[in-house]
Amino acid sequence: MDFRALFRQAVEDGASDIHLQGGRKPTVRLHGSLVRVDGNPLAAEDLHAQITEMLPHHLKGTVFAEAAKGLDFSFTDPTAGRFRCSAYYAVGQPGMTMRSIRTDIPSIEQLHLPTAVMDIALSQRGLTLITGTTGSGKSTTLAAMIDLINANYDVKVITVEDPIEYLHGDKRALISQIEVGSDNVSFDHALRQALRQDPDVILIGELRDVETLRMALRAADTGHQVFATVHASRAAQTVERIIAMFPPAEHKVLLSQLAHSLEAVISQRLVVMRDGSGRRPAVEILRGGPVTEKYVLEGKLAQLTEYVEGGESGMQSFDQHLLQMYHERLISGTEALKHANRPEALATAMRGIKYVGRPVG
Repeated sequence: MDFRALFRQAVEDGASDIHLQGGRKPTVRLHGSLVRVDGNPLAAEDLHAQITEMLPHHLKGTVFAEAAKGLDFSFTDPTAGRFRCSAYYAVGQPGMTMRSIRTDIPSIEQLHLPTAVMDIALSQRGLTLITGTTGSGKSTTLAAMIDLINANYDVKVITVEDPIEYLHGDKRALISQIEVGSDNVSFDHALRQALRQDPDVILIGELRDVETLRMALRAADTGHQVFATVHASRAAQTVERIIAMFPPAEHKVLLSQLAHSLEAVISQRLVVMRDGSGRRPAVEILRGGPVTEKYVLEGKLAQLTEYVEGGESGMQSFDQHLLQMYHERLISGTEALKHANRPEALATAMRGIKYVGRPVG
């Protein structure tokens, strides 16, 4: 198997991911669908050797077969570009999933994100959480928001990522990007250092544990603009998941910090376009403010969804955005219902009987 040729071809075809596993044919994800590559199944020893060759310097001493939890790293091919890689073993066979990372950073407009996302990026305050499942485009949205800040403000931006996906060049901002593993030992240690380096904006690749969350809230509470990703399916669930991370002894303090500092929750799901041109995000947006702060402090998280559908400050629910895209003939009814929170209510709205919440637009 010529792995480098495979990588190049996948990128040229527009694949978002490459899936490699011993004993199986290579598979790529094109516009959300898995497509098998012609050819023979991969030999386990060839794939193992390829993974070992691709490991970055700080992992070179790692014996892949003994890495029980797998290995996550970035890899750059001179002709195919940059990838985020996750190597693993499954049923005794080596495997690796590679996410293709675009070298150019798309704008918020190019990503077809709501204009409220631009307002949030330029707000210069608070904690903004970008949420969604794996592969929903969280990192790309974050990169677009940081790029917008870079183009508009003379600020210092520090990113802490594992691995770094998009490389930012200085425009107006001064940007320092730290990769956990190669540049620093852990998220929490990197963040502790970052807070001593005069940042205005901090990007945290993922809120993985309570210590990282604690420092993110502290940073936002002391006037920094903080961005982070969370694995959650929608805005209210994101808030619930964050609160569940609070240690009982610190619950009151951290809850107050979250309620006061939360600028926005941007949740997204990628939907397939009707014309077959690819995918774009359906987006749910919750904005911070007195009402959100009150609901968070009082634990009335179920009411956040109703508040989102009110449309204040550019807020919108998934179902509202899906309905809008359906009416604009961007997506099919089947695709809209597939990603809806309330499929029955959305189906009724699609027939023109009743809108889900307040219409978007």
